[in-house]
Amino acid sequence: MKRRLVLALFFVLPLLLSACANKTMLRFSNETDCGTASISLTNMKTGHIRDYKVDQNKEIEIEVDPNIEYHYEVTYPRQPNYVVCDAKKVTTMLTKGKAVNISLESVVDPALEQSLTQTPVAP
Repeated sequence: MKRRLVLALFFVLPLLLSACANKTMLRFSNETDCGTASISLTNMKTGHIRDYKVDQNKEIEIEVDPNIEYHYEVTYPRQPNYVVCDAKKVTTMLTKGKAVNISLESVVDPALEQSLTQTPVAP
């Protein structure tokens, strides 16, 4: 019985691993200071829209169909202090088994930072 189980695993495990390796996906990593990112993903062939959320310091993997054009838009709930959280609007197409890592990052705006950290001079 054990031998059959080992043989079954020997043949099934490579199939499972290759199936996982052939996934086509977009991987979003929210490294911003802007709160939870909202992602709207549109399949440009069907027009079907899927919405996702990814919290700060978290990652989400979204499986997509290969060789289909997708449009994604990323927005944020807030613009904290002197950090700029730019919305992204991107169109992409992936071949089968490919994955794209999309790192969402906030950018410090030096002019805003300076204006917020300067103290007014008393008359």
